[in-house]
Amino acid sequence: MGLIWLAAIAALVLLVLWWAFPILARIGGILIVLDSLAAIVLFPHQAIPLRVWWLLAGIGVWLAGHWAWAFKHGMWASRIALRIFTLPGLRHLIPRSTLTTPNDPTA
Repeated sequence: MGLIWLAAIAALVLLVLWWAFPILARIGGILIVLDSLAAIVLFPHQAIPLRVWWLLAGIGVWLAGHWAWAFKHGMWASRIALRIFTLPGLRHLIPRSTLTTPNDPTA
């Protein structure tokens, strides 16, 4: 009975993560970015080496949340994320479900 309970809990955790990750990652990423920018502005001599990496991690978490939202819903939650993902290096990461739109006559 213990292994079945463990599998059920793992499945429940995965379902909650699938449901909540896009929103939590976008909110958490923005909060990390704001915290990093505030630290860099207020304490530049102490914060520059470490907070730049923290800033990049916040942007990565924010983009991961947008990617998960686009993968899940087939559309982008913001135009900023869409523009960022159309950059040459990130263009290959766009989920397939968002490449064509229903109103696109060329599709």
